[in-house]
Amino acid sequence: MSTAAWSDASITDLVNLAGKRAVVTGAAVGIGAAIATRLAQAGADVLLTDLDDRGEATAAGLRSGGLSASFQRCDITNTAHLAAAAQWAADRGSLDIWVNNAGIYPTTGPVLKVTDEFLDRMFDVNVRAQFSAAREAANRMSTGGAIVNLASIAGIRGGAGISAYSASKGAVIAMTRALGNELGPMGIRVNAIAPGIIDTPGVRAQMEPLKATGLDIDAAIAANPLRTAGQPDHIARACLFLVSGLSAFVNGVTLVVDGGATA
Repeated sequence: MSTAAWSDASITDLVNLAGKRAVVTGAAVGIGAAIATRLAQAGADVLLTDLDDRGEATAAGLRSGGLSASFQRCDITNTAHLAAAAQWAADRGSLDIWVNNAGIYPTTGPVLKVTDEFLDRMFDVNVRAQFSAAREAANRMSTGGAIVNLASIAGIRGGAGISAYSASKGAVIAMTRALGNELGPMGIRVNAIAPGIIDTPGVRAQMEPLKATGLDIDAAIAANPLRTAGQPDHIARACLFLVSGLSAFVNGVTLVVDGGATA
């Protein structure tokens, strides 16, 4: 495409996902539901997948608003489930967008007490499953597409008590770079988002035991230079950018969305 053709694209066209099919894992609630909502609002036909059956109600809510959304129960550690989700889109013409959102929350405890079994589970869900999903998705992106992996600032700066989680998210960042290089020639862009602390019920549940030590949960969630509690929609907006025409020349990068916490 010529330089003129790139620059002539209207802003409306750049964010328009009409005719695109997208799959979002872990989309029942929280960040995944917010991502699915933004992609559907941009015109995509979205498949929400999750082990949490509340995803059916989330998809129904989107349909009631005139958006295109379906739900499929999916265990991301089951490759057959991942293949079925990817095939759902392929059967409708093409798979254009895949978002690897599902994962395990960070609390792991002191490294001296982390078991091999826990470490295996952490990497099976947060790394191996994302790798398998990217493979299944890429195999069905016949005309190119966009894959977004959910990493974390824990994979960039680490943190005491979350060693296994940090290692898994660091692996996601490295995997994103490698896949961006390998799949780029096929017209498939692969990027990641590294969220900071996001105000979700799951994050609050993780912090709840620390209230006994005097932790102010609201202050901890908003502990960034913007003094703003990160919301699921902050991540959803970043994802919309990474799968839309706005980021057509962005590949293999990890976009940090943390209110400046790692600045």
